[in-house]
Amino acid sequence: MDYGYQERIVALLKANKITNHELAEAIGKGKATIGRYLTKGPTRTYPSIEDLSLIASYFNVQPHWLCFGVGNQHTEPSELTKAASSSATMLSVYSRAEVSELLETGKAASKGSIPVPPEYKDCFAVLYPVGGSVSYKWDCVALVNRELEWINDDIVLARLPGNPHPDFFTLVKVGTTIHVWYGDDTSKNAIHQVQDDEIEILGVVRWGTWEKRI
Repeated sequence: MDYGYQERIVALLKANKITNHELAEAIGKGKATIGRYLTKGPTRTYPSIEDLSLIASYFNVQPHWLCFGVGNQHTEPSELTKAASSSATMLSVYSRAEVSELLETGKAASKGSIPVPPEYKDCFAVLYPVGGSVSYKWDCVALVNRELEWINDDIVLARLPGNPHPDFFTLVKVGTTIHVWYGDDTSKNAIHQVQDDEIEILGVVRWGTWEKRI
């Protein structure tokens, strides 16, 4: 069990507008018990697998996702078994804020993991930002390859001048100038124009997967 179960439970509570007290009653525990499950302080206690399974059942999500962050909320165990038997590779999924630590140390706190085709085993997976009403129902995970050279219209994970945090951009180079759009939206004017030595390319996006939320 990874400790990300705390964040997953909190997200489910918020998404479903459920209080700690309501959850406690549903699984036959006291309100204070749920509080101790979710705190990061010295009063923290750890739920049993059985309690996490009850919580998963209450929210109608898969227990392997809630306990271990494997797959998504609704990935059936048979799908994971099928993916594993077909030589799929499991990749940990990271937020953009965790990418710097991952690349510097090789380790970072993940948001879970997803099965991907084996040809993407050398990639790392990062949550891709989506906006509008889509963001309330779907997560997008982008697989990023550090070894590829980008070409025009590629979506890349990169750092812009003056910003230490990486983000996703679409790049088009005209002459010696790189035109930069945020994400994959090139319908508006570019947000930046930079030179090769002013942008740090961390990797090129080559594949992605959508995961439906509750």
